[in-house]
Amino acid sequence: MSVKKNFINKDRFKSLAKISENEEKSENIVSRFKLETDENTIKVDIDKLENAPKDWNFYRKLPDDKFLELVESIQIKGLLHPIVVWEKEDNYMILSGHNRARAYQKLYEITNDEKYCKIPATVKKDIDDDTARQIIVDTNWIQRQLSSYERTKSILQKYVQLKQTRIKGEKTRDIVAKHLGITGRMVQNYISLNNLEKEFFDMIDEGEINIKQALIISKFPSNIQKIIIENREALDFNMDLLKKISDKNDVSQILNMLTKKEKKEYITVRYKIPRDKKQEFDRLYKEFIESIR
Repeated sequence: MSVKKNFINKDRFKSLAKISENEEKSENIVSRFKLETDENTIKVDIDKLENAPKDWNFYRKLPDDKFLELVESIQIKGLLHPIVVWEKEDNYMILSGHNRARAYQKLYEITNDEKYCKIPATVKKDIDDDTARQIIVDTNWIQRQLSSYERTKSILQKYVQLKQTRIKGEKTRDIVAKHLGITGRMVQNYISLNNLEKEFFDMIDEGEINIKQALIISKFPSNIQKIIIENREALDFNMDLLKKISDKNDVSQILNMLTKKEKKEYITVRYKIPRDKKQEFDRLYKEFIESIR
């Protein structure tokens, strides 16, 4: 007989309704990508699940608090939507629902309830690697709030996939834009960010730099970007300054150009001097001004 442990914090229950609504909305949008959850749905042993390769599923796990909310929601309401898996020889690769699968594993670990040994899953059989990767990108794109890095990687993968199947005369960036519901210019900008060091993506998300600034920095060689990152606290990423950098390989020029300049505080001083000393005063004044520039 299984021993159930109720670990639900009832004060958190109200927030679960919102999670459920978002999940419903996300899954409705998934239908655009033909991921029908009522087709080939079976219960899969959680021990037979395997994660997709990291270079396919480069998305972050849910933060601990959001993961706990998901676990609580599943225990209270059950799994509202099956995960999507690709049937392999001995196991099932998760294409959509990595967090839901983890939640089931956690529930079984905590409650020892056998109903969490198997998870409802929509099984994909006759697909290839490209289709599997596309499912991962599509579902994460519509279900999650992605970081700048994740958006860039998603768009780049989509671009590579669709470029192979595009019709002659069509721009790949426009096809990608239509699939993802964004503009062609946005697609082009994110593709250009592919050469950007990962730390700069964090700076974008934290509001330290914007996309336009990042686009200029992405044109710098990788070693120069790393030097900029090391000195980031002392640098000013002003757009006008970035545009003035003529040699993107000249470390000295870049650091000198971007180093924050100390702002001087000025005051107004008025003196009365004898009329016959004016010429001498003007000379001394000019020399002084030159010395402090």
